[in-house]
Amino acid sequence: MPLWFLPALIAFFAILSLTAGIWLLLHLRDVARVFRGGSPGELVRGPGKQRATPTAVWTALLIFNAGWIACLIIWIFVLGGEANTVVDAKG
Repeated sequence: MPLWFLPALIAFFAILSLTAGIWLLLHLRDVARVFRGGSPGELVRGPGKQRATPTAVWTALLIFNAGWIACLIIWIFVLGGEANTVVDAKG
């Protein structure tokens, strides 16, 4: 595996997670609608129309969390020294 592969993989997952996080921030009403509770003090959706389906919200949450977890796993793999055996620094 070339030397640039692991940083590129981290960059890919970071951009994926960042994009999903921005999407979630832009659709906060829909996120609150998915997690709305029935008791006082729970999250409630503000005024405005529904724009995203609950499936889209769950997909964005899954992509967001998978992205940063993948970055963390790759980072631990690199810091632990296991990456030294699979990376070819000459190529």
